[in-house]
Amino acid sequence: MIAMLETLEKCMRGKTVGRLNLVQLRGQIRKLTTCTVKNGIVENLSHIHLNGVSARVHARGKSWGFSSTNVLKPRSMEQILQDALKLAKTSQKPECQGYPLPPAEVVVADEVTPVKKAPADFSPEDVMKISYEAFEGAKAAGNSIADVKSTYISIEDERYFVSSEGSRIHQNNTRVLLFADVLAKRNGLIVPTSESLGHSGGLELFDGTSPSSLGKAAAEKAVQLLDAKAPPSGKFQVVIDPALCATLLHEAVGHPLEADLAMSGGGFGSHTGEVVSSKLVTIYDDGHVPGGLGYFLYDDEGVECRRTNLIRNGVLRSFMHDRSSAAKAGAALTGNAHAWDYSVEPLIRQTNIGLEAGDSSVEEMIEGIEDGLFLAGTFGGQADSSADFTFGFQNAQWIQHGKLGETLRGANVAGNAIEVFKTIDAIGKEAVLRPGACGKGQFAVQGRVAPAIRCEIMVGGTGGK
Repeated sequence: MIAMLETLEKCMRGKTVGRLNLVQLRGQIRKLTTCTVKNGIVENLSHIHLNGVSARVHARGKSWGFSSTNVLKPRSMEQILQDALKLAKTSQKPECQGYPLPPAEVVVADEVTPVKKAPADFSPEDVMKISYEAFEGAKAAGNSIADVKSTYISIEDERYFVSSEGSRIHQNNTRVLLFADVLAKRNGLIVPTSESLGHSGGLELFDGTSPSSLGKAAAEKAVQLLDAKAPPSGKFQVVIDPALCATLLHEAVGHPLEADLAMSGGGFGSHTGEVVSSKLVTIYDDGHVPGGLGYFLYDDEGVECRRTNLIRNGVLRSFMHDRSSAAKAGAALTGNAHAWDYSVEPLIRQTNIGLEAGDSSVEEMIEGIEDGLFLAGTFGGQADSSADFTFGFQNAQWIQHGKLGETLRGANVAGNAIEVFKTIDAIGKEAVLRPGACGKGQFAVQGRVAPAIRCEIMVGGTGGK
C-alpha cells in the first residue's frame, strides 16, 4: 500500500500537475480468480493479477482527459499525465463548459471491507471444490439434468486515489460470487434455471448457503418445471418475488435514474419533483450497504458513496451523479462515478440500489389477488433510458381467489417501469440483498436490495388458463 501511494503522491508533486486545474490519480492492484466447472469438467481455472495507474485531468474548466499505464515508473507516470492534459485540451466535447465542477470534500481515508475468510488463504484445489460441489448438488436432482455450469469468481482489489485537491484514499475491497446454471431436458422440452450468490466479503459467503445447496435448488426447480405448463399472455395483477424485482429495479428504474442517461432524454429526465410512481415507493442508492456487491465508501472521483434518495414516496428527488453531471444539473454530489479498473474512466454507475420494504407479507399480497400470477426468478433482459423493458422470469404460479395454484414455466414480462411502478399497491416486509452484474460500457458488479411487490404487468407467455 505504501509503495503505490508514494508513487501517486510523487507524481502529484511533479511539474506537470502545477499547470493543471484538477488532477485525479488512481492506482489499483487486483487479484481475480475464476473457476468454471461444466458437466464435471474444469473448463477454466484462472488467476489474473493486474496493477496499474491512471491520470485524469480536468483542464481549463472545460473537459476531461484520461490516460493509463501498467508501467509503474516515474517516466511512465509523467507521460500519462501529459497525455491526459493534451486530451483534455483537444477534446471536442467539453463536458462542463460554463458549469464549474462542484467542490469535493477533501478525504484522507484507509478503508477495508470486512473479510472473515480471505480468498487468498484458499488453494486452487479449494476453489475447484466450490465449483464442483455446486455441480454435484445439481446433478443429484436426477437424470433429467442435461447440463450444469457452475462458476466461482473472487475479486480482491486494492484501490488508491490521490487528487490535487488534497484527497488521499485507500480502499481494500473483496468480493466473492458463485453462479449455478442448469438445463433440464425431457421429450424435447428444455427448461433453464439459475441461482446465484454474491457479497462483499470472503468465502464466509458459503457458511449460510453451501455451493451444493445452491446447485441443488437450481436443478430441482428445473426438474419441477418440466411438468409445468407455459404461462399465459396478457396484462395481469402479479406478485413479483425479490429476485425478479431486483432485476427490474436495477435495469428498468436504476439505469434511467443515472444522470448521463436521464439528462440525455431518458424517461425520468424532466420529471424532478414530480410523482413518477406509487406513493408507496422509495428508491435509493447506497454504497454503504454492508455485504452488498456495490459496497464502496468512496467512488473513483474521491466522493463519498452516501445514501441518495432517488424517489421518495413516489416523487422523483435526485439522479445518480458524477461531478460533471452534478455541475450541469446544479445538484449535490452522490458518489456514483465508478470504473471497473484503473485502465478506464469512471462512468455513472449504481452501487447498491434499493427499494424500501413495505408493510405487507407475501401471503397478504397473494390474498388480495382474485385472478393473477406469482412471478419468481430472473433471467435478466434489457431496458432502455426511457424505462421500457423486457425481462425473463424463471417460473410462475397461478393465483386464484387469493390462493397459489398451478405451477407454470417461465416467460417474459414487458412494459414501461414508470407506468408499472405507478400500479404498485403493496410492498413486502422483507427486502433481500441480491448480487448483480452490469455491462454499461464496462463491466461492474453491484448490489440490489429488493422486497416482493404487487403490481400490474404484461406477461408474454404462450399458454392459456
